[in-house]
Amino acid sequence: MFCCIRGLRVLHPLLDIDMGEAMGLLAALQWVKELDMVHMDFQTDSKVAAYSMYGKDDVSDFMAIINDCRHLLNTDLVNSDVKFIRRQVNGLHHTSLHIHLNIPYCISTLINNEKL
Repeated sequence: MFCCIRGLRVLHPLLDIDMGEAMGLLAALQWVKELDMVHMDFQTDSKVAAYSMYGKDDVSDFMAIINDCRHLLNTDLVNSDVKFIRRQVNGLHHTSLHIHLNIPYCISTLINNEKL
């Protein structure tokens, strides 16, 4: 745990970084499940979260979240995968979690028009 001094206030992080990454991955998996998109590749720059998905079990709060992620991948998102990617040096194209969709161009155009 760390603290950061800004002026006179001391800020403490609410979560461990790895715990936050695992919670973000779980939220993304749940969101994709709700959208009924079962053919997904997830990429994360969190090496700990990505490798824990396919590593050995442990007893911790972090692994409880990873086990929830594993359960979603094994039951509802069986054609999906989670992989580690290196963080980009320039932050222009970087986000902490990428979701790649295999959507035909004609459909993606309709989706993009709906966002406007």
